[in-house]
Amino acid sequence: MQVKGIVGVAVVISLLLLSNCRQDSFDNKAQVDEAARIAGGQLYDNYCASCHRGLMAKAPRLASLKMMSHEAIVATLQTGVMRAIGSRFTKEQHEQIATFISAQRESQSSVVLGKCDSPETGELIRSATSIGDWGMGYENLRFQNNQHITSKNVKQMKLSWVFAFPNSSRARVQPTIVGNTLFTADQYGIVYALDRLTGCIRWTFKADAEIRSAITVGFDDNDHAERIYFSDFNAHVYAVDLKTKKLVWKVKVDDHPVATITGSSSLYDNRLFVPVSSLEIVSALDTAYQCCTFRGAVVSINADDGTLLWKTLTIAEEPKQHGKSKVGTPIIAPSGAPVWSRPTIDTSRQLLYVGTGENYTRPTTSMSDAIIAMSLESGEIKWVRQAIAQDAWNGACSIPNHPNCPENTGPDADFGAPPMLVKSGEKELLIAGQKSGLVFALDPDNNGGVIWQKLIGRGGIMGGVHWGMANDGNTLYIPINDQGSYPLHRDKPPSPGLHAIQLVDGASIWSTIEEDRCEKVTWTCGPGITGAITATHEVIYAGALDGMLKAYDAKSGEEIWAYNTNRPFDSVNGVIAHGGTIDSDGPVLMDNQLFINSGYAKFNEKAGNVLLAFEVEE
Repeated sequence: MQVKGIVGVAVVISLLLLSNCRQDSFDNKAQVDEAARIAGGQLYDNYCASCHRGLMAKAPRLASLKMMSHEAIVATLQTGVMRAIGSRFTKEQHEQIATFISAQRESQSSVVLGKCDSPETGELIRSATSIGDWGMGYENLRFQNNQHITSKNVKQMKLSWVFAFPNSSRARVQPTIVGNTLFTADQYGIVYALDRLTGCIRWTFKADAEIRSAITVGFDDNDHAERIYFSDFNAHVYAVDLKTKKLVWKVKVDDHPVATITGSSSLYDNRLFVPVSSLEIVSALDTAYQCCTFRGAVVSINADDGTLLWKTLTIAEEPKQHGKSKVGTPIIAPSGAPVWSRPTIDTSRQLLYVGTGENYTRPTTSMSDAIIAMSLESGEIKWVRQAIAQDAWNGACSIPNHPNCPENTGPDADFGAPPMLVKSGEKELLIAGQKSGLVFALDPDNNGGVIWQKLIGRGGIMGGVHWGMANDGNTLYIPINDQGSYPLHRDKPPSPGLHAIQLVDGASIWSTIEEDRCEKVTWTCGPGITGAITATHEVIYAGALDGMLKAYDAKSGEEIWAYNTNRPFDSVNGVIAHGGTIDSDGPVLMDNQLFINSGYAKFNEKAGNVLLAFEVEE
């Protein structure tokens, strides 16, 4: 192009100057980004790398962290799981660490992709096949009376669609389903309402922080779904109206700086019952942290307006100083006894039951590693059945000789899985599985007296029994992990896999011990089942740490179908998709479909970001 005259010359000069300015701007930004990356790398090496290279078993590795966006890493340091450690840094340093970690991250598509072409149609009406909560009923039985997928046709089950959570390294919110709408959420606090037949996005809602628990659906008197309830990682509970898709109320249920909620809520008689836990086991990694002050709790909330009805602490005594650590930091106790999982509702006795975790410091209490019965009306503790006494453990115990690790450590024998209330003959039993590998049948009419107990697995920090068993009213199905060394039951051989015992007396029916299928990998791989399982009359569904999803014959334990989820996928929403470890939440059935999450960037497990939908053609 030829430019004439003074005006043309001025235009050329202006374009050249603008081009130079832009180049200078680009160069300056690149220099700033590189400086931030270098500074962030130094901070990471000095303060983060030791844990994320394997020193702390629960910490995800750098490869998993790189799946997260810059913004997500900053949020994790400021409001998420690492906020206790992140508090030692400035906001600028948060940005620098995020720049270093996310420097090589692949670009991911926006969540606006994958929207449904047509709006939601029809009313959300409760049916016999609706899944409105994590436990598939008040009793947490994890049993579904599904007639569509059977032991005969499950072999024909095929992958139908894949939804990928953007920028995510884990997928752990178990779906709940009403009609053709599936509810789930991600590690950035986005609630998704998906079309369960296609996986397209009907609508979304943004919470303030990560969501780990299942969405609980509330129904009106005519069985129409009217609200959803869920909790975030910062101990907020939300109610969202399903017609307007807007927030009805939000309430914070615990003011402890690192209080959190990982277990799903139970909704009964217009009251929401919420378990409360904490991240203080991570805070203990800081040698200057005065460990520990958190006390577990259960909270009752009015489902209409979010009013707090009652709050019951698992440790009534106020913590105070009990000596100092080896480096002079005050030791605070009693502490811990968190409630990790969903409360079990006993409508006939008007009680709720929860399991607790270990104490974080010494002296310990009688409320740790226990099953607790509380009044639904007042929260009053009616009885406590402690399984293992004197259990004191926190995250510092993952690091040899750490001053914040209690003396005579462990064994870290939480009740991570919720108890199950089930009728066996004329007698009701409360069944509880522990990370120790022990399973208990308790008498709810005799203050939780032990009717029988049975050692199923060797136990481990990730179970033994970790997240959830299942039963069909006659048989109890028990997933076992048994990975790694563990101070209890050292002489028992590991029993990773699935086990079936009689409810009435704990007698063994069958055991399917899974052999190691892992090749040489750098992540924590194994055949153990730590995630919750789901039962029908004919088939038991379970996912393993190595990413295998399996269907077992309920009568014999024989494997009748298997699918490897540890692989890349094409997602319906255009987001880079990959499966990995199956952990935490379990499979969900709806008519002729099965849904499962894959990917879990904790414990050095394989990161992933997918919700998988399978289908048997009818």
